[in-house]
Amino acid sequence: TCRSSPEMLVIAPDFDRTIELDGVGPTPRPVSIDQAATGFADLVSLRVYDFVPGPPIVGEAEGDEVIVALLAGAVTIEVTGVHEGAFTLDADGDWAVTLPPRHRYRLDPLTPATVAYARARPDASGPPRALRPVSGVLAVECDRLRLRLLPLQGDTDLSAGLDGGLERIALVTGPATLSDGTALPPMTAVALAPGEGARVEGEGDLLVAGALRP
Repeated sequence: TCRSSPEMLVIAPDFDRTIELDGVGPTPRPVSIDQAATGFADLVSLRVYDFVPGPPIVGEAEGDEVIVALLAGAVTIEVTGVHEGAFTLDADGDWAVTLPPRHRYRLDPLTPATVAYARARPDASGPPRALRPVSGVLAVECDRLRLRLLPLQGDTDLSAGLDGGLERIALVTGPATLSDGTALPPMTAVALAPGEGARVEGEGDLLVAGALRP
């Protein structure tokens, strides 16, 4: 973890980090960024897992609203609670599912898959939804949580169209370079405080999560 400026927080991945998941065992979680790291009040966390086919991953939203976004591979997700739904995420279809607070999910990897989870505390909620990209850009909006996923193509705003007044975490999946010259190896994240911005050039995709103020 380091800062490329007095404010901008750059957070490196940890490819050796695993978390023990019930019924699954040690699971790689190279990106694990929460409020203890960012100091944010509104955006709770952004985490990325590497899953393999096998036992299902079972979890819950608790009091958060969650966006589950596919970065690579293919998975199915079943959501249970007051609202229910069954979804498939793959490269040719939907790329993300919204999970309302106090709902549970079961995720089954169909192939080796890289999956991102963004969380924020909502003021209201609705049923789960699956979303797919439009013209190569995935845009997801929940009550307070926002997410963008798009390919890096030349000089790109690190906020990817999200309001610069939000707390944001931006993640590059391939090697990239910030406008100030800071190198971002694959799966490096940048935490952007409200009013902070930067531009980036590189390869792979850009994933940005943000949260509205209550």
